[in-house]
Amino acid sequence: MNLSSDSNLFELIKASNHLAYTSIIDKYWEELFRHIYPKIKNSEDAKDIVQDIFLSLWKNRLNISLNEKDSLAPYLFRSAKYAVINYFSRPGITIADEQKLSAALNAPSETKTDDKLLINELQNLLEREVNQLPERLQLPYRLSREQDLSIREIAKKLSLSEQTVKNNISAALSAIRFKLGKYNSEGTIIYILAFAALLHHK
Repeated sequence: MNLSSDSNLFELIKASNHLAYTSIIDKYWEELFRHIYPKIKNSEDAKDIVQDIFLSLWKNRLNISLNEKDSLAPYLFRSAKYAVINYFSRPGITIADEQKLSAALNAPSETKTDDKLLINELQNLLEREVNQLPERLQLPYRLSREQDLSIREIAKKLSLSEQTVKNNISAALSAIRFKLGKYNSEGTIIYILAFAALLHHK
């Protein structure tokens, strides 16, 4: 039996063994940091995210299932992906931030199949909520996210000021985020995925 395998170490972690926990951190810390840093371009924030991932692993250790031959890598890198999404979901998100997030979402992933199924499901929810927006919010949102028009182009097309277009798109995003939050019945991860779908659906 390989006592240093992830599955064996994780069984020890479930029993609150701090040495096993430290071994997992030593094994994956640098790899996670190298995975996250290029996406957010901030070294200190990347370190904080890695630390939060391992803290979450410890706090949720009794709720995580790992088969005998499984690696913790898929769980950790899935957590990293959602942490990056959460990082860009902070108040004051900019178009540049959305572009960084879009690039991060399109990056190769060990869990891409599962993510795709979940995001497709949430995109359907997103479409339903967008359809319920008032026309003054829905139209600029669709022109921006679906037709990829600039603020200036939308303003010209709708005969509105650029500031009004910005305000309407911001209001649309806030309304959609709030409505998608209603589906957060299984914890933060559902809201994060919903936000990922919101930004990815462009």
